[in-house]
Amino acid sequence: MDEISRCYNAVFSEHNLNGIAKNVGFINRVRKISAESFVKALVFNTESQKRQSLTDLKFDFLSQINCEISKVGIHKKFSPEASMFLKEVLKQLISYSIDNSEIGKSGGFFSCINIKDSSKFRLPKSYLPDYPSYGSYNKQSALMNLQFEYDAVTDKWGCLELTKATRNDQTDSKETASQTRAGGLYIRDLGYITTTYLTAVCGNNAYFLNRIPKIGVYLLKDDKFKPLDWITLDKKMKEGVYSYYEQEVYLGRKEMLKCRMVINPVSQEVAAGRIRKATQGGKRTKGYQLSKEYKIKARYNIFITNVPSEVLCTEQVIDAYRLRWQIELIFKTWKSNLQIHEIKAVKTERMECQLIARLIWILLNSRLHRVVQILLSKRNPGNACSINKFLKLAVKFSPLLHKCISHTELFIVWFEMTIPPLLNDLTIERRLKKDTLYQKLIKLNIS
Repeated sequence: MDEISRCYNAVFSEHNLNGIAKNVGFINRVRKISAESFVKALVFNTESQKRQSLTDLKFDFLSQINCEISKVGIHKKFSPEASMFLKEVLKQLISYSIDNSEIGKSGGFFSCINIKDSSKFRLPKSYLPDYPSYGSYNKQSALMNLQFEYDAVTDKWGCLELTKATRNDQTDSKETASQTRAGGLYIRDLGYITTTYLTAVCGNNAYFLNRIPKIGVYLLKDDKFKPLDWITLDKKMKEGVYSYYEQEVYLGRKEMLKCRMVINPVSQEVAAGRIRKATQGGKRTKGYQLSKEYKIKARYNIFITNVPSEVLCTEQVIDAYRLRWQIELIFKTWKSNLQIHEIKAVKTERMECQLIARLIWILLNSRLHRVVQILLSKRNPGNACSINKFLKLAVKFSPLLHKCISHTELFIVWFEMTIPPLLNDLTIERRLKKDTLYQKLIKLNIS
């Protein structure tokens, strides 16, 4: 807890925030609204951007930091430099090193279990010049992309950034593949996967686990590479020869990247849904028809990984990939509880500032959530803290957190008085006796 408090105190100190503000040109001289007051007034406002007017913001500045400023003055504060300032605060908060002895360690075989995904949401049409849409999305609406990456074991965030939707996931993977850590396991959605990404991960002595992309799959037979015969494989699976199938394969006609391929069948309903969705999407292209190979692949979940079988057996590969759904649940929680996707048409810089401030608030409370998780697991290793319940509570205590965040002793006293009595109420209700994330990691023997 001391480490968390020191982190908050360091990042949100007046001295540090003034330094960042001067570096990006947000504040050059003494103003009514200081860098510290600007951050805190926005970060600890728990209303969604869509529900905030300039009058609301004026009241927040007056009540939270005792600063009286006109609506015109507030409007002018939202500048490109203000947006850069808050992005730097968020980046510094993400990168601030916290001692693992307090927040938990990523034990086991992997140095980290890194999960990354993106979430897109529509913006009003007025934002089209800055956040253009594309493809299957309505081009009359602007589109924003939120990239998020974190370690499933320690909850340490790798990145959280707002980007244009035209900077797709494959572009992101190419630009960030070099950042993979040796010994880490990287689980990605299909949209990130290219042979360039996979080769970079292997080159950094790291591990990948994902579904197979649209790429050539080859077997090595008699010292020759031959394309995998999907029709024959499908026939054997239907005949019950395999319930799970694993094969050493090579990916890419040029790269011939060696890895394990693991296959398990899906239900007829799931397969039919995949084929129906692909058919509907293809109708935009004249003469488009699904290939026989695509229809075969639709009947299976197909995974590729370079993790040794001694670490993850065939069945465990499938279970490990399901960890990726945790990030989908996180996005869902952010949208349902914090309405980060509800955006109204205002000045672009104001929209960005308010949204980045909300992300800073989320990060602050995610670290508190991690501390609560550790307290619960000490009581009972089977317990876990519900992120959904915790964020609902965090909205209520946000004003108190605002008052004590820059004061270490006050912050610790507040936490110790507020959180322990509520631990049992924050526990995940284990419906149908499903394992929590932390139990899944223990069963997989990778944490």
